[in-house]
Amino acid sequence: MARALFLPSHVGLGHVARDVVIAGLLRGLEPRVSIEWCTAEPALGFLEKLGKRVAPGCAGLESFSQPIEDLYNGRVRGLRDLASSLSILKRNYEVISGLLEGYDLVFADEFWEVVYSVPDEVRRGIVFATDIVYKPYTLRPLDSLLSLVLNRYFKRVLARYRELIYLNDPDMLGRARWYPLVGGRVAGWLERNAYTAGLATSYPPGGLPSAGEARRRLGLSGDEALVVVTVGGTSASSREMLDCIDRASHAVAEAVREATGASPRILALPGPRTPWRPSSPLVEVPSDPAPAGLRDYYAAASLFIARSGRTTTADLLCAGIPGVLIPIPGHFEQEEIARHMNRRHGYPVLDQESCTPERLASAVRAALSKRPRPPRGLCLGASRTAARLAELLRAPTLRPPNGGGGVGGAGQ
Repeated sequence: MARALFLPSHVGLGHVARDVVIAGLLRGLEPRVSIEWCTAEPALGFLEKLGKRVAPGCAGLESFSQPIEDLYNGRVRGLRDLASSLSILKRNYEVISGLLEGYDLVFADEFWEVVYSVPDEVRRGIVFATDIVYKPYTLRPLDSLLSLVLNRYFKRVLARYRELIYLNDPDMLGRARWYPLVGGRVAGWLERNAYTAGLATSYPPGGLPSAGEARRRLGLSGDEALVVVTVGGTSASSREMLDCIDRASHAVAEAVREATGASPRILALPGPRTPWRPSSPLVEVPSDPAPAGLRDYYAAASLFIARSGRTTTADLLCAGIPGVLIPIPGHFEQEEIARHMNRRHGYPVLDQESCTPERLASAVRAALSKRPRPPRGLCLGASRTAARLAELLRAPTLRPPNGGGGVGGAGQ
């Protein structure tokens, strides 16, 4: 029996949610594979609710989600705080360093412990998945300096794994270059050094329940239009977004009623790291909102108001669900995804600082005016990744050439 170790990022819940799907699809292709998991909170609690097997040597990992949340909640002050946060990755790697041997496959999904200060001989034994390989440059000097540092690091390190799997839309990279005005195209580097699988969702491709079944489980009547508000699996500026929806609930409800002719029902999902209660009687918080993910909500909803994390936006797009995207302020990755989702797929985007009842209601009307069309070929990221992992399990000593198949290649 083959043994696989899955290492999902513990920043939020998007990575672990899509990895559970990839693991399930891998088991479908290779029934004899035994899969163990290693991560920290909040991803660890998600796995435990699903009854997943945690590797014995995984106990005691520190969560990296809290420092990231502190960064976007304004609680990180200076380089000393940042250095202290990065030391978590080093301590976590020391905990699991002996755990990485003895598996036929080690799959890490933005598990930064195996990126930061890790020997190349360790990287060469790991399949690394990511949806970020590049930070865009801006007109702000300090921000562009950070981009330069990160991009040099990404280019040097990410090509050193046994396999690099890109779980994103390659069109997001556009004509980006590694360095301003000079240097090779990032898209060309990706083609040579990575397997581009596409978007990976938190549900199997085509695996959502029927709308009727999901609505029955959620207790929705036939004349209700469900609006779901979700901030994801972190607390990064989450209260501010939820408070905005709370204040705008009457305007949102009226916009939904006008657009759909149905009675609106607004359900807010604060996530496991944001204790919050609404003041508006129009906003409900379920007692156990998502014990095993959001599949019923995706199947039943008329509209989402959500952050623009990669997994959330992939879920919405691949299910054809209208949505209003409110990226975490200052989060370059979410802001870049939101711009792409608006430009290519018509999703309205609202800055959190501009979140007024009038503007949110206008965005809701725009979202409901045209249902997005799922790009079917792009939405098979989980299936392609599982198939790629199965290939590597069957030939564990083989490192196939990167760039074959995937989105736009033979695998589409």
